[in-house]
Amino acid sequence: MGERTQILAFNGSPRARRGNTEKILQPFLEGAAAAGAATETLYLRELKIRECQGCYACHMLTPGLCAIRDDMTWIVEKMLASDVLVFASPLYVFTVSAYLKALLDRMMILGTLELKVVDGVVVHPPRFPGRKWRWVVISNAGFPEREHFEPMEALFRRFAWAIGGGTQVAIAGMILKGMGELFSAPSMLPNYGWFFDACRQAGGEVVREGAITPATQAVLDRPLLDVGPDEFAALSNTFIELAVKKARSRKTGQEKTQGTAVSG
Repeated sequence: MGERTQILAFNGSPRARRGNTEKILQPFLEGAAAAGAATETLYLRELKIRECQGCYACHMLTPGLCAIRDDMTWIVEKMLASDVLVFASPLYVFTVSAYLKALLDRMMILGTLELKVVDGVVVHPPRFPGRKWRWVVISNAGFPEREHFEPMEALFRRFAWAIGGGTQVAIAGMILKGMGELFSAPSMLPNYGWFFDACRQAGGEVVREGAITPATQAVLDRPLLDVGPDEFAALSNTFIELAVKKARSRKTGQEKTQGTAVSG
């Protein structure tokens, strides 16, 4: 994977640096950096990535170059200079956020328009056959069950296969964490040191081994709380009720402050 592994991470959370996705992503990158990798995080909310227009200019008129002139132009250059791409997003409608989906749609230029059959499946050959990537997927959801991540997992596995003709991309690992909303309570974070340590371990393994090892994956997959669905739902509902009250109280306070400012 080169003398020094280059890792480019995309945080697709609307909360960017303040979200629970970031709490998982950064320990992973810390572990990778400790293993000698160079890491960079792009916060998609802060960038200008327009939706794909389906014009196919990137295939028929200017191969490999999108007709839309926005931040995706230099992002693709960074992709081509990277060994590992990390896609991080909260689970939205059982797949990725709108910010990350826009990025994935525009990544169609990484494959050619032609078709070929690999192991009985029709795919797009890679546009840059000399560029090999490893992909890591990171996500979290309020739901506790792993099954909720299955559409997201299928999305990345299918995309990795189809866009590179089955030869350009390898999935190096997935960190898919249920009960992720627990990370939003600062007082609870010390309870999950074991998980964040495993994220760091995973980052180091992707650099040293090329993938997350089964032993580390088993730790990452452990539930944050050892409770059944009914108990978890009850705990979550209590948390949600408190959060709603806090939000409404804050809104009322802001409205009173604004009213005082206007009357004064």
